[in-house]
Amino acid sequence: MNKQIVLGIVFVTLTGSAFANQLHDKVSAMKESGRRTFTSLLVRQSGAECPAVQRTFFQGMLEKNAVWNVSCGTKNNYGIVFYDDEANTTRVMTCPALKELGAPNCFKKF
Repeated sequence: MNKQIVLGIVFVTLTGSAFANQLHDKVSAMKESGRRTFTSLLVRQSGAECPAVQRTFFQGMLEKNAVWNVSCGTKNNYGIVFYDDEANTTRVMTCPALKELGAPNCFKKF
């Protein structure tokens, strides 16, 4: 096998894993019920009021960061940003605050 092909395979392998948003990938792989439980925990830990997440929605990527929306029923809806970093940083914010970052309204794809 020539050297260029081997380097190409190594590069493709690295770009597929080393540069992926790992927490987003894990959340995407969850069933909806698991996503609701996980995102509900994140929202409550942020201090926001959300008795139970009713629905999750992957809104899209903002640069390398994944943006998910959660509906808390009759309460507020929130955006959760999953940052592409080694610490798996997340940020929970209201949908209007998320829109100020350049995202469209919650529950609408980028």
